[in-house]
This record gives sequence, structure tokens and C-alpha cells, in this order.
Amino acid sequence: MIIWLASYPKSGNTWMWFFIKSYFNPPNKKFSLNHDKDDPYLLETFPTQKRFNELKIDYQNFFDISKNWINLQSLINLNNRTNYLKTHNAMCTVNNNKFTDIKNTKGAIHIVRDPRDVLVSYSSYKSESIDKTLEILLSDDSYEYANFEEKFYRRSLMGSWSSHYNSWKNYKSKEILLVKYEDMINKSNSTFLKVLNYLKKITKVEINQNKINRAIEETSFENLKRLEINEGFKVNPSKKPFFRKGKVGDWKEKLTKNQSQKIEKAFEAEMIELGYL
Repeated sequence: MIIWLASYPKSGNTWMWFFIKSYFNPPNKKFSLNHDKDDPYLLETFPTQKRFNELKIDYQNFFDISKNWINLQSLINLNNRTNYLKTHNAMCTVNNNKFTDIKNTKGAIHIVRDPRDVLVSYSSYKSESIDKTLEILLSDDSYEYANFEEKFYRRSLMGSWSSHYNSWKNYKSKEILLVKYEDMINKSNSTFLKVLNYLKKITKVEINQNKINRAIEETSFENLKRLEINEGFKVNPSKKPFFRKGKVGDWKEKLTKNQSQKIEKAFEAEMIELGYL
């Protein structure tokens, strides 16, 4: 069944993906950004055009995509493995089509990041101005488009930063673990231990401190940047590096007072709830 690694773009779900990959790797297996077919678990992004092509679905038609979200998840789950699927999709319903259901979903790790830092990082990644990217974070109709060779084409309904956050927070059909990006950086050991304890509750995961230490070291931001330079990151659809700074509070140097105030006003309730204000 599926365990979702859900977040708004540039909020840490790729980092979480890699931590899980490293933790489950055999001791003698070299860590890589790029996945092997012989991995005992599935690490994949959802949705992608490659998967929808398997059902011969028109990936340009969002109604057809949403109508087949669950059909495709059922197909993925035929492998009888734990499937860790990374998504930027909101936990939403489109034309009565739910993003997922309890038959296909075992749980979810919901990663959130200060939206001011999300804005800075997403703007750089998309090579768009801060103001144009801010419009994306504020719009309930925001989509993510990513095109890198046809098989990695992604089309996700994100919504605004706040609607995305609330959609996953309010999903009550399964227990969801909330993880803050800032805690992944500042309290790595205790945060990833919390993640593993959650996975232990819903899957057969053994907790080993030596494996945690190795995974934290292998997935440090500096090591991920080095690996991206040396071996490439095949599922990065952008020409720009995927791993930029990973810095907490970078917005203080990049945003104008007006830009930060727009975010704080729009997302005030959620930011207070998460301790960002």
C-alpha cells in the first residue's frame, strides 16, 4: 500500500524520500540519488505521465487524470510492497473524484516549511520572479507542471500554500504524521526517529540508531548537492540544480517587507499554528 510523502514544492519531501531510501539500503550498498529497479520498496513521484500512459489516459486532460487517480494507485499497489509516493498534490476532490482512498493508502508523512522560505526556493527553482511565484502560493487554482522527457511529466493540483496544508491536515481517514522542514534541519536525529516510529506503527520497520546516523550523513544537504553534481538527479525536470541552499530563514535576505507581509497576512492562521509567526 501507499505511504504518501506529501508537501508543497520545495518543502522537503524529496529529502524525506532520500532519508527513507538511505535507511533501507543494505549496509554495503552505495547511496545514490537515482533509484534502482531492484530496490525492495517503490520510491516514485505521483502523478506522472509514465504511469498514466500505462492506462492509456490523456494526460493533457485534467478531468481524466483526476478520474483515474485511484485506479492508477490500485495498479501500483498490485506489487504487494510498501510504496513511498512523493506528491505535491493537495488531498482534494475534483468532480467527485478523490485523490486517494483507504484501500490504497496506508498513511502519509506531511512535510511543511515556512511559506516565506518556500517562496524564495520555488522562485529560484522555477526561474521566476518572486512576485510571480507569490501569485502561485496565493492561488487556490495553482497547478504544478514539470516536463522532463515525457516519462517524467508531472501535473499536480496544489492549490495555495494554505489550502494545500489544510487539505492534508484535515484528512482523517488515516493517521498522518506532520513534520516541519525546519526540524529536519535543526533536530535531525529526533525528527527522523519520530518518522521511523510512525512507520513502525503502520509497517514492519525496525529502528536502528546506526542506520539513522548513516542515513542522516548520507542525506546531508552538502552530500546531496555533491551527488547531484557528480552523478546527476534524473527526475529533476529543471535545468537548475535541485538542491540550492536548504537554508532556514533565507527569506529574511531575499524578500521585501511588502512581499513577506503579503504572505503573513494571507497565511496568518496557519503560520501561527505552525510557529512561523
